[in-house]
Amino acid sequence: MSQSRSLWLRLRRAAVVAATLCAAVVLPAGSAGAHAFLAGSSPGDGAVLTSAPGQLTLRFSESIEAATTHLDIVGSDGATHQPTSVQVVSAGGSGSGPVLLVVGLPPLPADAYRVSWQTVSSDDLHQTNGILVFGVRHPVTAAGLHEPPPALPESALRWLLFLALATTLGGTLLAALFRPDASGPFADAAVRRCRGLALAGSVVALGVSLALLRQQMYDSGESLSRLLPSTYGHRWLVREAGLAALVPLMYSRLRGGFGPTAQRFLRWFTAAAATLAAVGSALLGHAGAGATPSVTRVGADAAHVLAAAVWAGTLLVAAVVVVPRLRPSGGEAVTARAALGRFAVPAAICVAVMAVTGVYLTSGVAGSVDAVLMTTYGRVLIAKVALVCVAGALGLANSAALHPGVAGSVRSLVTRRRPAPAAEPRRPRHLVPEALVAASVLALSAVLTSGQPAREPQLVSSTAGHTVPVLDGAAADLQETLAVQPNLPGANVLLVGVFDTRRPSPGVVRGVQVAIVGADGAQAVPLALTPLADGRWSAPASLTASGAALVRVTVHRQGLPDASSSYRWVVGGSPSLTRPAVLSTAPIANTLRVAAGGLAVLIAVPAGFVVASRRRSRRGRAAVPSEATMPAREEVSAGH
Repeated sequence: MSQSRSLWLRLRRAAVVAATLCAAVVLPAGSAGAHAFLAGSSPGDGAVLTSAPGQLTLRFSESIEAATTHLDIVGSDGATHQPTSVQVVSAGGSGSGPVLLVVGLPPLPADAYRVSWQTVSSDDLHQTNGILVFGVRHPVTAAGLHEPPPALPESALRWLLFLALATTLGGTLLAALFRPDASGPFADAAVRRCRGLALAGSVVALGVSLALLRQQMYDSGESLSRLLPSTYGHRWLVREAGLAALVPLMYSRLRGGFGPTAQRFLRWFTAAAATLAAVGSALLGHAGAGATPSVTRVGADAAHVLAAAVWAGTLLVAAVVVVPRLRPSGGEAVTARAALGRFAVPAAICVAVMAVTGVYLTSGVAGSVDAVLMTTYGRVLIAKVALVCVAGALGLANSAALHPGVAGSVRSLVTRRRPAPAAEPRRPRHLVPEALVAASVLALSAVLTSGQPAREPQLVSSTAGHTVPVLDGAAADLQETLAVQPNLPGANVLLVGVFDTRRPSPGVVRGVQVAIVGADGAQAVPLALTPLADGRWSAPASLTASGAALVRVTVHRQGLPDASSSYRWVVGGSPSLTRPAVLSTAPIANTLRVAAGGLAVLIAVPAGFVVASRRRSRRGRAAVPSEATMPAREEVSAGH
């Protein structure tokens, strides 16, 4: 017995170490992408220019594939103007972060131009497209907010994947809930049906994940040989490894015949495989956005996926296995109601995890109140929350039927009346509607996963600073620094520091001149900077547009040739892109994070009190002598 326990402990430690190493390898890697959207452009949508721009710059929130990018530039007369060049330039020093699509333009006559673009996110293979309008000495009307709709085939496949994973986890849990009563033929048959459905769900989930990959490859035009070595391929393999591991585990549980140690082994590795699949799904979703995925957001998304799958899957499997046996009387009905009654605590835990993680994750996909109300993504999110509330109400009704004693105690606390005698558990009449609502919640989750988050810059007012960190560079024997404030289109201040690296200085700096080529290709008149203290120079400058600009600094020294250096500078987006607020365009990310923390405390504190009171009551019952031991104690006392 001790040897088997030691073996079990070693296997469990090995599983924990393997999971930790997997997380260490996967999580610090590049972004998983979150449906790239247009964060800004130069010229901007609706801009009217006095001269034709030399290039068009589109700033995307995530990395994109240049090979799958297509642009159409059409004048008011229907004539198409072909770009002279298309180049993807990193805007943040990392190929996984925000990027600039720099498009060379041919000479454009005075006219109105409509630019239609379509591209694919590098890491999540989501297609995105949009339209912008600008004029050259010609009045135009901005194209306005454009939100690409979710791809229906992809959403349908994601729904099937969620349903299959939910069936796997829900069937496993419901079979465990039957185990205390698995002594009769009905309980044995129910356990076997639950495990059979779990096995079928694991097989379907593995097949649908492959079909989903095929669909995304078809939509994006990517090949498997190019996809697997990419960031998306790495994350897909993480999810696929978890789904593939679930199939033999579910088959082993269906066969049965294992001892207690092997059963514990299967439970732990089933949990590990499900967690791996959930982490892979999170890395492939919106939580994996950014140059480096947030471990907190990926963990929260994985917990959200697991909680939703266990909650919805148990309801769906129960609707198939248990509901047909819930007759008004009989041993099968008693066993079925007892199994459903045991689901109350796991269901409460799942709903609590879903609520806390859902509010926290919304902080990364909903930019403002207006963004939620005025986008398809936001409206689907509202519908999902509403359905979860409906499911919660149905769940409370079912729980009240299965636990009449608890319901009576709560009712007596509210009405301040003596509780009625505990009644027998009743048939939960709303189990099938609750399961259908849960399936609908998974469907809306699939739509959200396939859609573009509600973070369009037109609907979110920016309150963050736009100053880019100071750039350092060398020119001849000089060390230079460059800063631009506030780094927005319009009036700015250039700050240049010039420091001689040799002592004594071979030549005194007599002047500093700066020439700027804007993101729109316009070249400004060179600026002569004014000297400040400690080798710093300054001058006011006007930046014409957001995007990648070129700044050339020339230092004039006495008795030495000029020292010149060039810097690529990214000008921030214009805050004028924000539309007039309908309710509010103020960012809500911090508010949602605080709300998630408060909700976690509100849930954790009462739950802690309930657990503590149950432990105290158990200790009290254990300390009170039973009726069987009382006479013996009295006899011992009398004999003494």
